[in-house]
Amino acid sequence: MIKRIFLYPYAGPNGRNYLKDIGTLQDIELDDIKLEEGARLSFYCDDADDAGKPDDLLFEGTVHFDPEKRSWFVLVDENSYRHASDIHDSTGYYK
Repeated sequence: MIKRIFLYPYAGPNGRNYLKDIGTLQDIELDDIKLEEGARLSFYCDDADDAGKPDDLLFEGTVHFDPEKRSWFVLVDENSYRHASDIHDSTGYYK
């Protein structure tokens, strides 16, 4: 099972999505993730299907450090977007 970090991709795939939200920081801390320049990580964000049922948005991104802001950010891989319903196994968990 892939560990995913909560991240709302507010800046989109070409923007700097800073790792600043409480849920994001908690996931990083609880999963003991070490942020490193160029690291590739897996993320999720709350979303819903057309009927309004929860269907998390899943995506991948590359971690970078902004020395000016002294903060980590992610550049999202726009080709990695998919929904949880696309990759659930028979138990309902992510593959």
